[in-house]
This record gives sequence, C-alpha cells and structure tokens, in this order.
Amino acid sequence: MKFGGQEFNFSPRNRWHWAGAAGVLVIFLSFIGLFHQFGSTTPIQISGSNSATLDNYRPPEDHILQPSNESTTAQYPISKFHLLAPASGKHFRLCRAIASGVMLGYPAPVFNGWMKEGDLDAELVPDSDDDLVLMIDSYDVVFQYSPDVLIDRYFALTKSVSTKIASRFGFDAPDGLIGDDSPRLTILFGPEKICYPVDDTRIGCWAAPSDIDLPIGAYGGKPDGGFDNNPPRWLNSGTIMGPVGDMRRMFRATVELINKTYDAGQEFSDSDQKYLSNLWGYQEYWRSVKARQLYFHGDVDASEVVPPGKRMIPTTEPEHFEYHMGVDHRSSLFQTRVGSEHVLEFLRFNETNEHGHYAWVDKNVGNSPTFRPFKIMLPLSLADAIRRLLDSISSSVSDLPDITAIQLHTNLVTKHVYGMFHCIGEKGYIDDLWSKLWFYPWVRPLFEAGVKSLKEEKTIAISNGRTWKPARTLPKDSHQTGIEAYGAWADIDGGWLPWQDLCGEYEEQVFGAKIHEGNV
Repeated sequence: MKFGGQEFNFSPRNRWHWAGAAGVLVIFLSFIGLFHQFGSTTPIQISGSNSATLDNYRPPEDHILQPSNESTTAQYPISKFHLLAPASGKHFRLCRAIASGVMLGYPAPVFNGWMKEGDLDAELVPDSDDDLVLMIDSYDVVFQYSPDVLIDRYFALTKSVSTKIASRFGFDAPDGLIGDDSPRLTILFGPEKICYPVDDTRIGCWAAPSDIDLPIGAYGGKPDGGFDNNPPRWLNSGTIMGPVGDMRRMFRATVELINKTYDAGQEFSDSDQKYLSNLWGYQEYWRSVKARQLYFHGDVDASEVVPPGKRMIPTTEPEHFEYHMGVDHRSSLFQTRVGSEHVLEFLRFNETNEHGHYAWVDKNVGNSPTFRPFKIMLPLSLADAIRRLLDSISSSVSDLPDITAIQLHTNLVTKHVYGMFHCIGEKGYIDDLWSKLWFYPWVRPLFEAGVKSLKEEKTIAISNGRTWKPARTLPKDSHQTGIEAYGAWADIDGGWLPWQDLCGEYEEQVFGAKIHEGNV
C-alpha cells in the first residue's frame, strides 16, 4: 500500500483480508486522497486556536452562533467540514446514521470501503490540512445535535485541554507549544470505560491518563466494583474528529506501527482500536517522561512513570511520539454505551432562570448518602440551534414545541447533552434510542429541510473565526428534490449512491410506519 509516496507492506493474503487489520486507517487514507479534487481555501492553523474554555462543572454557556447566511459570514475565511462514514454494505442502522446527519445539518457523507471494492492506495496531498474531518462508526452511531454546536465544542474542548497540557510543560498558554512535536490536543476520540482489547500489559491500557478531572466514585461505587463504575479513561476509535493535517500524520504513524507489530496469529490483530490506542499510549508515556525530565533535569527510570505490575515498557525513545491525540472524557461531543447506560437520561429543560433553561435531576448516580437534587443547564447555543432546526420546518408542520418541551439525552455525571451516540456492544439500545430522540416526530420534514440546505450549500457553522462549509453536498447535475435527492459519496472515485438505492428498503425503520407521538 502506498501512503504519501512511501510503501507499506502487509503480509496477509489479500488487501481485504488486511482491511480489517488496518480498519478505519486504510479507509481514512483513501478519503484524504480525495480532498484535492474538490478544491480548498487558503488554510489557517487551527491547532493552537483561541476559543472559550469549557466550564468544568456544567456544560458551557457557549456563545450563540450567528444564523448561517451569506450576509453574516462573508467576512470570515472559509474552511470545509468533512464527514467520513466507513461502510461496506447496506443496513438500516447505516441509514439512520446518515438520516440523523442530514436532518441536523451535517455534510453529505463519504462511504469508504463501500462493498469492499476499489483501490485502497492513497497518494496524499497537503491541501486542506486545516479542514476538519469527523469519522464515525457508520453502523453504530446516531447524531443528536447539529454541526455548529459540535464544531464550537470541539474548539472549546481542545483549547481547554491544550491549556492544561501547556501548564504541565511550564507554559502559561498553548500558544507556546508550536510545531508538530509539541504536546497539545487537536485530535479528539470518543471515551471508553474499559481498555479494549483488554490487556493490562499493553501500553494503550496502562499509559492512559488517570487524571481526567472526574472524581473517583462519580459513576457510582468504587472503580474496582465493575467497569460500569469506572471513569471513562480510555480511547475508543469509533468517533474521531480533528484537522486533516494532524489526522494524516497520526494515521501514517499508526500504519507504521501496524507494520512493526502486526501478527496475524495474535488475538485482536485486526483491531484498529488496538493500534490507535497503543499509539496514544506511547504519546502519553513519553509525555510523562518529558514532564519529569523538565523538573528533575536528568534521566528517568521507567518505574517512576509506570504503574506497578507486568508492563510492556518502551526502551528506546522514538524520533517522534507526539500526535496531539486525546479523549473526550466528559462526552461533550461523543457518548459511548457500554458501562454508561445508568448515567444517561432523557431530560426536559423546562425550568428557567436568569442564565437560561435547566433541568432538575434527582437520580443519585454516585450513591452519595447526602445526595441533593441538582440542576443541569442547557447551553444557549444548543437551545438556539434546535430552535433554528424547528423553525426550518415551521411552514410545513404545525404545533411545533417550545425548547422546554423537548427531551435531550444527557450524561448526568458530566452534565453534557452529547453530540452523537456510539453504541458499543449490544445493538438493542440504539434501536430503542432512535424513536426517543428529540427529532423523531419530525424525521421526514427535517430530512427534507436538510436536503434543501445541502442543495443550496449553506454555511453549517461560524466558529473559531472561520465560516465552515460542508465539504460534500449533492451532485451538481441533480434535479431531484426532497428525500430522493439525498444519498452518499462512495470511495475514491467519488461515485454517488442515491438514497433510494441505499435505504429505500429501510424507510420504515428510518421514518416509522406512521406518524408517531414521539417524546414530546
């Protein structure tokens, strides 16, 4: 396989045998090779960007985004937002994932690995390095809020964490950490409450940071009382978001790691999460070594930074180990299922104070003997984004609810309404979840409104001093309207897959057999 002009060798019998081993990696590389075909604008650096920081104790009262129209966005430079959905075949859950995306305003997705066909080689180009790309596990994800809120939270979170990292290395602000090898956060992964694949000796397990700003016991009981009670310390590769340039560099390093360590006879040799989390583990280990050297001014014994027990410990410092990887521990953007069901609730934010709307919570997740009900605030930008979505269908739907009547799936520990749900493990949960999500009563009109916005190539967000446009919209020569106009782009040749071909047989699972009362 060729990557940026360099050849990588895999031993398994054919390319689709090792496609499992490279997993999302190869699919992502193929996708990046497409960027130069669809144009780009002059990029600016977003890795060390300025944005409001997150409040550690409740969801941020982030700024209200301006309405997405040309008169208010013309003053800002333009960047692209890409949605990559690795997919190898048709399924009703895939259709729900892409339907929730278009309803909420996401770009048309690119399927890579579609039908396990096409050339997997990818010759990468430097264009669009500062575009943003979101990768999702296509068959296990549904969206809950719109990309304007997602992008805004991404910048708030990466800035906040990068500031903390800068302090660890003696800087007052992340602006002092520049260059590819400087520690900061730009690539955000979903969280997991158990290190998978499970192997306590693996660096992706033991090197995961233990300080994630969530107190022990917040998820109930003690950390050794079962993984439900664990803090979400570990990396899950089913949802990833970051700048194209940094993602390219990370995936190149991961493919190199696969070449060095791949063993077809080893359990989980085909797990993309294994290799990505190990790369993250190396990053975190060497960060710990460097931070200790900074203050002790000498060599560091491994026992000083490695927890007790049998461990696979690096012996030689690599030339590069910093890839700006990190985990959304508080599920501001990404919520995973396993071990978290007991902290997820649908909340109505039907109380109001001078700060906005809030919900009362009376569930004692942490089993505190002195528990008192508490408030969770609804971020202003999220409320505003939902209102705009409902306004977009007000001409065709009567009796739309106020924001105080809508229920949003919320993490009671971190106090965040998550952006997308990733259903690790048993899939009945996400099947039940679909008809409970706030948008379900209006799936069809929201879908049609989303298609119209894509067709008009409307701005999807204004954040971090940029106007964010969808990287992919609909075919330029299409004269179709409504649901029939939607679909996805497939693989490196950019072929169009119409909605009817992809999901026509699954429309009942997406839209329902009849109009539902939903959850309002």
